[in-house]
Amino acid sequence: MSSNRSVEEPPRPRVRLVEARMSRGWSQQEVAERLGTTHVNVSRWERGVTKPNPYFRRKLCRLFGLTEEELDLAPAGPETPGRGAQVVGDGVEVETGGGGAGRGGQDLQRGPDSGPLGEATGGRQAEAIIDPMIPLPPPVRLVGRDAELQRIKGRLFAGEAVALSALNGLPGVGKTSLAVALAHDPEVRAYFKDGILWAALGPRPNMTGLLSRWGALLGLPATEVAGLTSLEAWARALRTAIGPRRMLLVIDDAWRIEEALALKVGGAQCAHLLTTRFAHVATEFAVEGAAAITELGEEDSVQLLRLLAPTAVEQEPERVRVLVRAVGGLPLALTLIGNYLRKESYAGQVRRIRAALQRLSDARVRLGLTESRGPVEVHSSLPGEPVLSLQSVIAVSDEQLSQAARSALYALSVFPPKPASFSEEAALAVAACSTDELDALVDAGLLESNGGDRYLLHQVIADYARTRLEAQGEEAVQAPFARLMEYAIDYAEEHRTDYELLERESAVIVAGLEAAYMLGRQVELVRGAVTFAPFLLVRASYGVAELWLQRAQAAAQALGDQHGMTGVLLYRGQIALRQGDYAAAERYYQEGLQLARALGDQERICALLTDLGTVSWRRGEYARAEEYLQEGLGLARQIGNKERLCEVLETLGALEARQGNYGQADMYLREGLALAREIRDRERICAVLINLGASAFEQGRFSRARECYLEGLALAREIGLREWISLLLNNLGDVAAEQGDYSLAEKFFTEGLELARQIDQKEWIGVLLLSLGSVALKQGQYQKSEEYLLEGITQAKLLGLPQLTCSGLYEYGNLYLELQRFTIAVKIFWEMLSTAPSGSQDSIALARYGLARANAALGNKEDARRLGEESLKVLELIGHHKCREVKEWLNSLP
Repeated sequence: MSSNRSVEEPPRPRVRLVEARMSRGWSQQEVAERLGTTHVNVSRWERGVTKPNPYFRRKLCRLFGLTEEELDLAPAGPETPGRGAQVVGDGVEVETGGGGAGRGGQDLQRGPDSGPLGEATGGRQAEAIIDPMIPLPPPVRLVGRDAELQRIKGRLFAGEAVALSALNGLPGVGKTSLAVALAHDPEVRAYFKDGILWAALGPRPNMTGLLSRWGALLGLPATEVAGLTSLEAWARALRTAIGPRRMLLVIDDAWRIEEALALKVGGAQCAHLLTTRFAHVATEFAVEGAAAITELGEEDSVQLLRLLAPTAVEQEPERVRVLVRAVGGLPLALTLIGNYLRKESYAGQVRRIRAALQRLSDARVRLGLTESRGPVEVHSSLPGEPVLSLQSVIAVSDEQLSQAARSALYALSVFPPKPASFSEEAALAVAACSTDELDALVDAGLLESNGGDRYLLHQVIADYARTRLEAQGEEAVQAPFARLMEYAIDYAEEHRTDYELLERESAVIVAGLEAAYMLGRQVELVRGAVTFAPFLLVRASYGVAELWLQRAQAAAQALGDQHGMTGVLLYRGQIALRQGDYAAAERYYQEGLQLARALGDQERICALLTDLGTVSWRRGEYARAEEYLQEGLGLARQIGNKERLCEVLETLGALEARQGNYGQADMYLREGLALAREIRDRERICAVLINLGASAFEQGRFSRARECYLEGLALAREIGLREWISLLLNNLGDVAAEQGDYSLAEKFFTEGLELARQIDQKEWIGVLLLSLGSVALKQGQYQKSEEYLLEGITQAKLLGLPQLTCSGLYEYGNLYLELQRFTIAVKIFWEMLSTAPSGSQDSIALARYGLARANAALGNKEDARRLGEESLKVLELIGHHKCREVKEWLNSLP
């Protein structure tokens, strides 16, 4: 295409073309849709920046029923055949306005009277060459890209010879948008004073057309152009034409390094900016200047939608955030969604906004969303009409893959998407492919490598791949899901006590359980849920564990799998125990114990007896707890199961310490610790250390208690035992408080309470509230102390924990002694005495000590001494650390 307009002439708007469009009430976008082009091209035609080639001129005449003259489109000179359209950015097509050999494209902007080297005749400095193929800036500003823009500008302005910068990232991540923003940036245009050239490549570029268009912009003479028959010759000619000028050359959407390098024709004063989907192309083009462009964060994503569709974001902020997460912050997806929501929310009707958001919750709708027509069918296309959608953008990369790589991509869609990751081992097993296919997907920019042997699949890519997988039929869908199920459950069984490995693959294992449930594979569902439940309990993921155990219970009932049922009941009981529902825990354990006895499953009997002992002693039923635990101890020794023996020894030690039998407690706990270290059971080592520390604390051996707690805390943090971390922080706070460091104690208690609330561990919440109340009391903060203590006592009573209730009442009574409200203190200590379990010697003794002090303050000296002496006798018998305090108090009595 050519024009007879002098290069000195500014673009002349085509008024008649504009009038023809406006007389029909059409927008530039609507005209573009009818012609099969983009609104960018229509805008350029109307502004006179470029002229449509003969093909589009004929379509325009038919569309408006007017001649070329009547539309200001009549050619004034000979035409050079043009290519018509080329791909820019992530699959967007725009008309090139020519680009064949020769002087096609003379209407493109360059300096007036400029020669090949940009020197103006008459000694004038040539104007900057601003390539009209640079896409127009978007209607809204870039969001969340300020840091990238500054970094890239710094690279381009570095002043190094032939500065290079390459941007790579997922399809639709905004690489072209960044390049466009830079091309329109005033600082960039000022620095590159001689101009900016733009080349949009795509998968099948017309390299000769692109080079010849650059040649026309640079003023290459027609006689020289006629002799350029190879890319190498074009490159030499363009490099000579650019010469010493300072220009920016943008190479957009490069697919192959050879094509990118063919356009690296700038001189020593120039800079090159490349965008590509492929990391290997970026790094080969600009080793040090390669930069991966990532998706937007959640807040920036919401901000972009707020700019595009403010009403929708204001009306439904939470649903918008859900949508943002569903597309993983991909700018193209957000832009298409924002445009659609804007159209649906212009009237401000909540009903329409909610309906639009509901539609967008479907991945198929999001994939088929277009700027011009809203949602369209994912697999539909209109002949001759380019449609910009997530589907079309990703499909461009998909179509370049081998059949094996394509099948692997579709199979990988069964994995949980980014931010979850999966190992190479898992990918190979589930996709039934080789590493060659994984490498091909990484090279294509469709699969992200997370370093080492792990991969991520972006949410939008996963949605696309899943729709393609489902299009192949039910059998094709079931095969990768079945492989995922088998891999996940086998992995969980193989690594059942290696919490770091289970943590890393936890999302994959849950996806495997989902696959088993979806496929109706009940045997695998029961096996997987029971295997994975202990890890979920360690991570305090009670809701997730309960969901899968409920499903496994229904499957076990349907199968008549009694062994599987005992496992389900054991772990459902442990969930109830951790959440403070002791009645429910006992029901699960008793039902499981009955089944296990009927099966003769001694290992499971032992586990259930140990947990029944725990429930009983926490409820203050010490004699009953002793029965359960002694039976469990005998059975564990009989079957030689070291794991179960360790558990029952730890629980017996805790029970004996609770009753003040510290010698017997330490004996059980030391044996349990040695055994736990022998079998390298880190969870059990941590639990035993907690109880050894508690026993030492009650005996006043605070340094020893602190040692145990610190070792336990380091281990708990190492393996992520959040429940134990919370408790250990409380215990360390107790030690600090006893040693007079109230600030440190409060710090420990506050951190522990925050964590206990996060995991909803109700018993530890109660414990930590009482601890905070106690340390506030010691600091004279009486109102704060009462608030904590009342909340903690209420929590303990709701849970049905008499020992914890007694601890709270003791501190509450001490508070009222400090406030000199002795009559109320008497009532509180009497309540404590009546609440204490019969075997809880320390609680009974401390209640009497509280009553003794209250009576002394009220003048009842005889009762005060008697109660104090009764308390001291018991505390001395069990070796409790309060002995010294009680003895000193008795000696102070007149």
